[in-house]
Amino acid sequence: MQLLETTRQHQSNLALYCRSGKLTEIPGINKDNIIQYRRLVYNVVDDMLQNAYPLTYQTLNEKEWNNVVKDFFTNHPCQSPQVWYMPKEFYEYLIGTKHPLLKRYLFLEELLKFEWIEVELFMMEDIPVIVNKTGDILLNKMLLNPELKLMHFKFPVHLKNPLDITESQKGNYFVVAHRNQEGEVIFTECNPGLIRMLEYLQEKPLSIKDLIKNLKKEYALPLTVEDHQKLVLFFREAYQQNLIAGFEN
Repeated sequence: MQLLETTRQHQSNLALYCRSGKLTEIPGINKDNIIQYRRLVYNVVDDMLQNAYPLTYQTLNEKEWNNVVKDFFTNHPCQSPQVWYMPKEFYEYLIGTKHPLLKRYLFLEELLKFEWIEVELFMMEDIPVIVNKTGDILLNKMLLNPELKLMHFKFPVHLKNPLDITESQKGNYFVVAHRNQEGEVIFTECNPGLIRMLEYLQEKPLSIKDLIKNLKKEYALPLTVEDHQKLVLFFREAYQQNLIAGFEN
């Protein structure tokens, strides 16, 4: 038991050195080689963050990116044993520490969230759902693809090059992201009414007629013939893109 505890302590000291550069005596360590080990570990972290947040990487200048990655690498002991999950801890670290970059780039928090959602949906485990693939989009109750995220942004991070986003574009932007059968993550801009309908479908299968009835009852909204046609078109495309997984048996 003592040997295991000693080994654990040596491993912790090595991890601390890799993050901070502060070396605590570790038996058998070659001090010349361990410097290269720290560099390699840092490069792995940097590469993973660049791959997870390509838009953020392109938005920040080289100095800003290097500084924020070094800050995270040095001061945050990652918790998840899953390496692919580490970029989320980077996002959470910036939010939790109220990093100055979030004030310099007002859209940065949402940009990070937008990019992480794509990674999370792509990597998440399959959620099995039993559906009937033959049905009528107008008549049958629809089942929503459970592999999705509903999002609300104040800046159009899903529409524009981040460097083109200005404070004057601040508003309300609604997006649904889902993973289709091919494993591709698709982002679809929605209006608030469509997002609410998708929330209804998260609760239980419903037909288009049911969705319209619920929306009218909750918000007392007058819907025109054109509105109805647009809704049908949206859900037809949603079915083609696997946002709607199928129909209730």
